[in-house]
Amino acid sequence: MVDALEEARRVLVDRGVLVDARPDSRVTARVRKGSARGAIIGTIGSQRPTVTDDRMSDRAVADVLGRGLFRSRRRGRLWHAIPFEDRRELQDYLDDHLRFSRRVRWRVPRSRRGGPLFVERAVRFEVLERR
Repeated sequence: MVDALEEARRVLVDRGVLVDARPDSRVTARVRKGSARGAIIGTIGSQRPTVTDDRMSDRAVADVLGRGLFRSRRRGRLWHAIPFEDRRELQDYLDDHLRFSRRVRWRVPRSRRGGPLFVERAVRFEVLERR
């Protein structure tokens, strides 16, 4: 990723802006019932290779910042909600997903897991300015 950041810097004008955004495996995804603002009824972690990839990405950004190639103008986290009709559709999604764990850690009994569900996942972002 360092090479990609160096190439992005090369093509940016002086003080040009690059937005780095990627899923944040530091924070477990939340399963909400009924709506994107509904009660949290479960959590989903990230697979180990994903956590390793995210740490390497963090190091790459820290490297280019440390070398003075970019200046961080802003950083933070936002939440992205993904809707599912029911638990079965959510499980089908998890079975094919490369980032999320295959299992939900439910906080409620099976009887309270029906109906529409939303997975709310964290996205880290950083606004980098070319120096």
